[in-house]
Amino acid sequence: MRKFKKNIIAAVVVLLTTSISHAQGNNEHIAVDDYQRTITKSEKVNTPPQLNDSVIEIPEVKYYIEPTHHEVTFETKPIKAAKLKISQPLEKLYNGYVKVGLGTYTMPFLDAYYSSNRSKRKSWGVNLKHHSSLTNLKNVGTNLFSDNEFGGYYKYFFKKYTFDNRINYERNKYHYYGFSSADTLIPEAYRTNSDTTKQVYQMISYAGMLKSMHKDSSELSHTTNLDYYYLNGQTGVVENNFGIKSNIYKYIGREEVGADVSLVINHLKQPVFSPVSTVVLSPDTETKYGNTVFKLNPFIKTRRGKLLAKVGAGIHMEITNQARFFFYPDLSASYSLFNDILVPYAGINGGLQQNSFNSFRRINPYVLESVSTNYISQTVGFRNTNQRINLYGGFKGSISSTVSFNLKAQYEKLGNVALFVNDTMFSYENKFNIEYDSIDKTTLTAQFGYHLHEKIKLYLKGDYYNYSTLTEAYAWNLPNYEVAILGVYDLADKIVAKANFRLVGNRKAYSLNPIEGITPNAEGKYITDLKPYFDANLGIEYRYNKRLSAFLDLNNIVGQKYQHWLEYPVYTFNVLGGVTYSF
Repeated sequence: MRKFKKNIIAAVVVLLTTSISHAQGNNEHIAVDDYQRTITKSEKVNTPPQLNDSVIEIPEVKYYIEPTHHEVTFETKPIKAAKLKISQPLEKLYNGYVKVGLGTYTMPFLDAYYSSNRSKRKSWGVNLKHHSSLTNLKNVGTNLFSDNEFGGYYKYFFKKYTFDNRINYERNKYHYYGFSSADTLIPEAYRTNSDTTKQVYQMISYAGMLKSMHKDSSELSHTTNLDYYYLNGQTGVVENNFGIKSNIYKYIGREEVGADVSLVINHLKQPVFSPVSTVVLSPDTETKYGNTVFKLNPFIKTRRGKLLAKVGAGIHMEITNQARFFFYPDLSASYSLFNDILVPYAGINGGLQQNSFNSFRRINPYVLESVSTNYISQTVGFRNTNQRINLYGGFKGSISSTVSFNLKAQYEKLGNVALFVNDTMFSYENKFNIEYDSIDKTTLTAQFGYHLHEKIKLYLKGDYYNYSTLTEAYAWNLPNYEVAILGVYDLADKIVAKANFRLVGNRKAYSLNPIEGITPNAEGKYITDLKPYFDANLGIEYRYNKRLSAFLDLNNIVGQKYQHWLEYPVYTFNVLGGVTYSF
């Protein structure tokens, strides 16, 4: 490498010298050197890479841990016993409660009960009620009334069953006051002697229930009810009613298979009155009627996701002087949408409804004590209502955690519907007979509920009815619409306000006696309208403490003089106040 650098330097010197000579003139210089320049030939060293693969053996390491023992000592310190804090302790229960009041029209009121305290095995209690009026309405017959009730219950909890027993005694006294006290066409003895219009009903009833409480849903479960009542009236009506009903079901997989079975036997004894005359009415003879209804409704219920469906049938039998069978479908389905926010539902069914004197007097206490009718060549006490078809559908659900709703449309084909009409043959139009008709009934229902904890509760329901009668001109005494509003407001559990508003629509009634301004129809009936009425009631309760409170109820605050039944006006504005005490 050094020789190469020397040769380069020599060449540069010769070139510079030559250039300088040319620059100085035409002098010519020739340099002569005997040095022989040679370049050594380079050789490429070819050293291929080598891979040295060697295995290093790691010797096994052996170690030994010397066992040692460390002494540990500790000292205990006493601590206080833990206390169980219950955020919501059970509310104290009082064994006794009494509510005493007095209202206008000289209305005493009493509601009292006494019961056992909490128990895992049994529960019992007794109850006493009284409500009466000692002041008459003007321009009508004697209208004093008295309602009394006394009863008790005993419930026992077995390991797999609950046994419930209830016995009750009722005594209801009132008068058939639906006539003008100045009507000279009515005998004076009937108008002035309150005993001639007085009626007293006494009833003893028993209700027993045996209900299974199996933890395993695959076991056969049932709820069986045994009911009996004995009813007698001052004028000679006597009714015995015995019924046994059972709901039996069992889960097989996801299906609930079961049946509703019932047998109700009714025996009625009624007095037979002579037609109305100038003498005081009195019974002449008596008649007896039997009425038995048997029902068998097998069904299967299933749930598939959000779909709940029921498939069943009804086999009903009516036994009076002869037996008649009826068959009904029993189908229903509902589907949950948006986590129960909207639940559409629909169904079709039917059934036989047993009518009795007690069921009729519960609706209209002024019904005739002797009512008989001819039905399929038989004389029977009361016809049973036959709901041939009941077709319904609608939507229910909840808008929020506080608001719920139900919108429903219903169509019914009904046979032997009992319609109350004023009687003129056995009374002075102050009692009601029963006429039967086949009716196609359409009902539109809207319900809304608002529930904010225990502070505010509001309930609204409206029903619109449309009737299509077969033989009668109208569905007598049945309203074309009803609206009800119920509300409760609890202010700090100290003041509780209640409201109850009811609006009842127009009803048709008729009289066989002349009514001023009304022309009779071809049958001689004076058809009149019972106008809609609005019954508004308010109540307030002040709770001095958990045991003592005072209440004030304002009834019919708008003071409407409406008639619930033709010729039967109700009390106008009245007040009831009193105190309650728990002990």
